[in-house]
Amino acid sequence: MNPSSSNPFPGLRPFTSEEDYLFFGREDQTNELLQLLREHRFIAVVGTSGSGKSSLVRAGLIPSLFGGTMVTVGSRWEVGVFRPGGDPVKNLAQALIDCDLYDAEDTESLPRVLATLRRSRQGLSEAVRQSDLEPGHNLLIVVDQFEELFRFQHESDAQKEEAAAFVQLLLHAASEAKVPVYITITMRSDYLGECAQIPGLAEAVNHGEYLIPRLTRDQRRTAIERPVAVGGGQISQLLINQLLNEVGDEVDQLPVLQHALMRVWDCWSEDHQDEEPLDLRHYKQVGGLTHALSQHADEVYAELPNDRSRLLCERIFKALTERGEDERGIRRPTQMQSLCEIVGGTTAEVMQVLDAYREVGRTFIMPLAGTPIDAETVIDISHESLMRVWRRLNEWVDEESQSARIYRRLADTAVLFHDNRAGHYRDPDLQIALAWRESDQPTDAWGSRYHPEFEAAIKFLEES
Repeated sequence: MNPSSSNPFPGLRPFTSEEDYLFFGREDQTNELLQLLREHRFIAVVGTSGSGKSSLVRAGLIPSLFGGTMVTVGSRWEVGVFRPGGDPVKNLAQALIDCDLYDAEDTESLPRVLATLRRSRQGLSEAVRQSDLEPGHNLLIVVDQFEELFRFQHESDAQKEEAAAFVQLLLHAASEAKVPVYITITMRSDYLGECAQIPGLAEAVNHGEYLIPRLTRDQRRTAIERPVAVGGGQISQLLINQLLNEVGDEVDQLPVLQHALMRVWDCWSEDHQDEEPLDLRHYKQVGGLTHALSQHADEVYAELPNDRSRLLCERIFKALTERGEDERGIRRPTQMQSLCEIVGGTTAEVMQVLDAYREVGRTFIMPLAGTPIDAETVIDISHESLMRVWRRLNEWVDEESQSARIYRRLADTAVLFHDNRAGHYRDPDLQIALAWRESDQPTDAWGSRYHPEFEAAIKFLEES
């Protein structure tokens, strides 16, 4: 049996609601969040990347609601969790169906719910009234990684209008007393300023904001020790102290810590004497906190069967990540069909790489092993910290950023040339662009992410 199948540490991905029995060190924060939700039916859980926003909501807040902790409204809840992505209203409609408020087998459910949501700002309230929500039940809608909304709204005026309409649906439903709807969003704190761009959102966030505090040393100790005990193991005080000292007060180290502990557990499962605890020797074998994640990801890369799959691996991770204009590392979730077109690989070739990085014990790619992937499945990296800690990916992100800059400049010049406002490329620009095309072999689908005139750009390059 793979030791990870009983591993009490999730790795890079967030805890799930079913893993609340492994979720320790956040009890006070969960209680504070429940209090805020009681007072405000729209709350924003805000924190830096890696501060545990998604885990706090999924493994802290939601199980507590089912446990009846909010005594004034009972323990009967339906919960819809989704990410806004590039089509937030449609994703909201699908979330309502996924939590059994509508018949998932009925092919007309999605267009019907979508039509109701788009009818007016009361659309969400009306959709809940028309749903199968039983009397006395409450609905919690969790919009995870809310900051995606801001990134997509900048792409076009239509996306901007869609983002504003989506927010109005949430705000209105949370303010309507006769409809038992509660809204929770999770958002990176560096996107707080963006809230002012959407009417009503900044005010709502200000009223119901929960800024996740960093864990104390004792809370971090609990988060290390208690899961080990639940898993039936022991951990040495030397290793605990080593981990606590290395993590320090950096909140974005928490996912890295979880991944390192997952690796240490696997190493210990395969190699320990009777009564031997998880110890420093296991920790050193997996590379310690600094190198465990990067070493693990590189091991998977080295295990890929050939150069073709390693090339596709590079292109896949480049497609799923991005460095923003402000140099922030950004996840770029992408539908499977689009991903194949961007990287220039067949479904089978891309699946081979994805499966290698998402199997049990390897939580680099979402969705994880066991979840089927079809053409419309959204593929994503499990956490932003992967971009920072995996050295190979960090280099790939830099290369992708440079590649995008070369292409954008080429495409802009091609547009100017078409309008008789620029001449053909000459050296050194020509040689740089030719070398870029030869090394990167860009596809139309890749180019369309950065500039719409890919075909014109390549034609211009050939003419030059």
